[in-house]
Amino acid sequence: MRAYVLRRLGFAVLMLIGVSMILFALMRLAPGGPEAVLIGGELSADAAAQIRRRLGLDRPLAAQYATWAGAALRGDFGRSFKTGDPVAGLIVERLGPTLQLTGGALVLALAVAVPLGVVAAVRRGTVWDTLGSAVSLFGVSFPSFWLGIMLILLFSEALPILPPSGLAEYGREADPLSRLRHAILPTLTLGLIQMAALMRFTRSSLLETLRQDYVRTARAKGLGDGRVVWRHALRNALIPVVTVVGLSLPTLVGGAVLTETVFAWPGIGRLAVGAVFERDYPVIMGVNLIVAGVVIAGNLVTDLAYCLIDPRISYQ
Repeated sequence: MRAYVLRRLGFAVLMLIGVSMILFALMRLAPGGPEAVLIGGELSADAAAQIRRRLGLDRPLAAQYATWAGAALRGDFGRSFKTGDPVAGLIVERLGPTLQLTGGALVLALAVAVPLGVVAAVRRGTVWDTLGSAVSLFGVSFPSFWLGIMLILLFSEALPILPPSGLAEYGREADPLSRLRHAILPTLTLGLIQMAALMRFTRSSLLETLRQDYVRTARAKGLGDGRVVWRHALRNALIPVVTVVGLSLPTLVGGAVLTETVFAWPGIGRLAVGAVFERDYPVIMGVNLIVAGVVIAGNLVTDLAYCLIDPRISYQ
């Protein structure tokens, strides 16, 4: 196991290096270089050349990347063109709300999708199966930004019981109850989209597992349906579901960008959107690299979770 983890960590480092190289090249090739963003307006050729020399942009691209990568290894992603604040500080400040949103959405999706998928599989062909399939079909068909707007219209306008945006009421940022009320709608928006897909995979995987010989043998020995499903079949059926969870991490992060924008949620996704509009290249670089690291780490955790679910799987 240790050798496998070390090998995967080595691959993760190589992937991060590759992602950083591609991002760095794209940022340097983007129209309207950093000098135009910093100063704004039209620049004379001499002024642009002076700024590029001061920023080190007249050096070869490989040398620029080496300087940036060395600083990034120390946690220094540069300073924001817009505010002048350290990029690392901006990311740390915004990463917590994003992890709260995506983590809550994933927990909600799993807590609802797995039981509903089990019910739909066990009661295949009944009204519960049809209803579950219809709900999941509608869920995967709705874009997150549209669903978020509809929830705001319903629960903040028609039934004004939940706040429409923000992390908490002004002056009550440390109040857990205020933060919880503000988190309900964005978490529902992101979680419902994931829940629909996970429910379909749970149902399909469990239906396939229930056809296996060991399930029929367990029933022939007199075990009850509940014990057969929840203790024997579901555990093996969760392997594809865990795989889907790992593969959905980029989708979850991408959905968080739209959800944070709709609900004015002060997370890393909203920070990235603002940086794109402002052409704040250091912030874009830092955010994308951190997100890539989170996705890679999530996939590694997914692989290791296989051993916990199915003892027959070993990475020795």
